[in-house]
Amino acid sequence: MYFCRRRMALALLFTALADRGAFAADASLVKPASPAAPRKLAASLGSGLANGVFPRTVVHHVGKTTLLQRPLRVAVLSTGQNDGLLTLGLVPVGTTRDDQGRLYAPYLEAGFATQQAEMRQTTDLGVRSAPDLEVLAALRPDLILVNKAMLTPQMQALYQRIAPTVVTRGNGVNWKIDFLLLADALGRTDAARAWLARYHADTVALARQWLAASAPSVSFVQANAVRNRIMGVRSFAGSIAEDAGLLRPASQRFAGNSQDISAELLDQADADWIFYAARDKSLSSLTGSPLWPRLRGAAQGHAVRVALDPFYLNAGPLAARTVLDTLARITLSVVPRS
Repeated sequence: MYFCRRRMALALLFTALADRGAFAADASLVKPASPAAPRKLAASLGSGLANGVFPRTVVHHVGKTTLLQRPLRVAVLSTGQNDGLLTLGLVPVGTTRDDQGRLYAPYLEAGFATQQAEMRQTTDLGVRSAPDLEVLAALRPDLILVNKAMLTPQMQALYQRIAPTVVTRGNGVNWKIDFLLLADALGRTDAARAWLARYHADTVALARQWLAASAPSVSFVQANAVRNRIMGVRSFAGSIAEDAGLLRPASQRFAGNSQDISAELLDQADADWIFYAARDKSLSSLTGSPLWPRLRGAAQGHAVRVALDPFYLNAGPLAARTVLDTLARITLSVVPRS
């Protein structure tokens, strides 16, 4: 119930932002010229068919797969795909466990609370790196979804013998095109496009606010027991910040997804706002550092602990909405109201 009330409040916030910015600027002025996260499937990918048309042959990242009818029993093997599937109204019949042994991250359980009964029936397929093929086959899925990052040619051949398999790109920053490819396989492309249109409208509404007030810089950092990691523009959270017109510190404008930093280089995690996450037992390696209170963001009370899963471990529509809503709520809290 709390999650639903919070989403309603944030929806009203974005509506108000859109109204305030309606005459401030054309969307082209706040849209990234070359966005980090691709927004359209390449012409060579997907089926090219209209919504709901089957049979369809879906070209994906390691080949093509023919689906004779609309998939209803979908098995999910990779991070982020549960998010996309649930957003499109389907609960997986089977899925793999995350590094905490969970089938669903807490943000998914909260965000899809009305589907909890069905989600509790999802079959455990084991770990993502080595799913239980016998259990998978026994489910008799009509579609298997897996990321390219988790795949070997041998595993793909085994999956394809069990059921039609569609391979998404993975790697966080590709979340939009992965969502569209997943939706194509389900015959639900229109729903995915509509979701992304609403998301982009909200990012434009937020980005317009920085035409009248300087956009703050935001830092994304996560920690575990062995390292601290800063996230670049071409990361999942980084791509959402870019969509929203937020700035990144120079130390986080590198070409890749992320960089590990030593304790001595913690200043590279600094910005106007710092969004950080860690498992509880790893938190002290970050916030317990002698350098942490010297960071500008921390010293000003602008260091915000966020949920690890939607910000840094998953990459799907609800995770994106969680990140965007958090960025809007926090960064706008200090913007003068006109």
